[in-house]
Amino acid sequence: MSQIEKKERGQVLIIGSGAGGTTTAITLAEAGFDVVVLEEGARHPLTSYGQAPTKAMNQLYRNRGMMPIMGSVPIGYVEGRCLGGSTEINSGFWHRLPPEFLLRWQARFGLQDFSLEALDGHFAWAEDKLRVQDRNGDWPKSTQVFQRGIEAMQWSAQEVRRAASGCVNTNACAAGCPKGAKQGMSVKLVPEAESLGARFITGARAKLIIKHGNKVTGVLADITKPDGSSDLVRIDADYVFVCAGPTQTPALLRKSGIKEHIGDTFQIHPMLKVSAVFDEDIDAHKSVMPLLQVKEFWPDISLGGSFFSVGHLAINLADNWLTTSDVIKNYRRMASYYVGVRGTGAGTVRASLTGDGEATLKYELSDVDIRHLSQGLARLSTLLLAAGAREVYPCVFGLPKITSELNAVRWLDESLPRSSLSLTTVHGFSTCPIGERPERCAADSFGKVHGLKNLYLSDASMLPDSPGINPQGTIMAIARRNALHFAETHNQQGT
Repeated sequence: MSQIEKKERGQVLIIGSGAGGTTTAITLAEAGFDVVVLEEGARHPLTSYGQAPTKAMNQLYRNRGMMPIMGSVPIGYVEGRCLGGSTEINSGFWHRLPPEFLLRWQARFGLQDFSLEALDGHFAWAEDKLRVQDRNGDWPKSTQVFQRGIEAMQWSAQEVRRAASGCVNTNACAAGCPKGAKQGMSVKLVPEAESLGARFITGARAKLIIKHGNKVTGVLADITKPDGSSDLVRIDADYVFVCAGPTQTPALLRKSGIKEHIGDTFQIHPMLKVSAVFDEDIDAHKSVMPLLQVKEFWPDISLGGSFFSVGHLAINLADNWLTTSDVIKNYRRMASYYVGVRGTGAGTVRASLTGDGEATLKYELSDVDIRHLSQGLARLSTLLLAAGAREVYPCVFGLPKITSELNAVRWLDESLPRSSLSLTTVHGFSTCPIGERPERCAADSFGKVHGLKNLYLSDASMLPDSPGINPQGTIMAIARRNALHFAETHNQQGT
C-alpha cells in the first residue's frame, strides 16, 4: 500500500480500480492530470493467483463471494474486491456494444456523441491494450461438443474473443490467472497508469463523499495500514470519479446524500446453469470454459459455456442432491453450460442500515425473464442432447434430469416454477444511468452527476440498460470516451 498522510490532496480522485476506474486513471494521467486511485481491496502478485476456490474467494472477492440479490427468487452474485476489480476474476470474454443498443440508448436516454463511429476508436484502444483476440490453437473439448450441438440445431453462433491471448488452459480464470495470460487491469493497465504518475492506494475503503453546496470537496476513507489497523483519512480533490462498480457506486453515493436516480434501476443478466453428462471424456476441469455462444435468440436469450470445477459441479447438482449425488463421479465426462437472459425485471441497490456501508441488492424477476429462462432451458437442453449428452441436469429444485428432446421442449410452452429456480449472475449494471434526460438519468452523457459540478461516475453503473453481453468492453470504451471529454473540457476552461 502506498503511504498517505492523515490528510492529502489530489487533482483527480478515482474510487475503484476496475475496468472503468483504471481506464479513467490511465487516460487522465496520460493527459497530464494528477491522479489518485483508491481501491478497497489489496494488491496481489500473480504468484498469489490460481489458489484453491475458498482461498481465492477470500482473497479476491467481495464478501468472500457471498453477495445475494434478494427477491422472490434469490440470485447469487459475485464481484471482485482487489486491485483490478472484477477484471481479475472474470473470463476475459470481450464484446463490442451492438448497434441496436447504441440506438436504443440514444432514443431512451438522450445520449449525446454516442454512435458506432464515436466509440470505435475507444473499443480499438482497449482491444489493443488487452490484446483481445480469438483463441490460438484447438478448442477445448467442452467447446467442440457444444459446436457439435450448434451444427445439429443449425443455429447461429460465434466464438467469443477474449482478453487472454496467452491462455494455457490453467482453468483458473475465477481465481485470478497465475500466468498473467488473462489481461486483468492489474497486469498491464495499472502499471502503465503508475508509470504515468497515477498513484494507486490499496486497502482504501471510501466511506463518504464530502460536499459543499453543489461541489464535492473530497472523500473520507479508511486506509488499512501494514499492521492491519486503519486510519480515517480525508482526501481532498478538485474532481472525484466514482468507479466502484454497479453495487458499490450507488451505495456510496446514497450514503453521501446523493440519491436522485441513484440505485433505483439495478439490472442484471439472470443465468440458469445446467450440467451435462457425455459418453466421452471432456475433462472440462482442465481447460478454459467453452468459448462459443449461441446468438440465434439474442439479445433476449444467450446460450454458452460455464466455468467448471468439481466444486462448482457439486454446487450445480446440490438442488437435487438426493438423486444426483452419484452423478459427480462422472465429472471427467461432464461440462457445464448456461442460459443467460437480458433481464427486464426491477432492481434496487441501497446502502445497508447496519452501519457497515455494505450494499443491499434486490431484483425481482419479471414474467418475461421467467419465460426466457424457460425457453432457454428447452433450447440449451435440446442442443446438448443433439451434441451427444445423455443426461442434462438443470439447477432447478425438483426438476428431474432431462434425457430426451421431448422432456426438453415442454419448457418452450411452460414456465419453470419461480420458487424452484437456482440462479446466478456475474453482470450487474444500470444503477446510475447516464444521459440527457434528467427524469431518468443520474448523470449526463459523459458521466457528470446531475446537480454537482465536479462529481463523475464511470463504471458499469452508468450503462443505461441491460446490454445483453459481457459489459467489460462497453465499460472501458465509454470510460475512455468520458475521460477524454473531461480532459478536453478541462483544458479548454484552463482550470
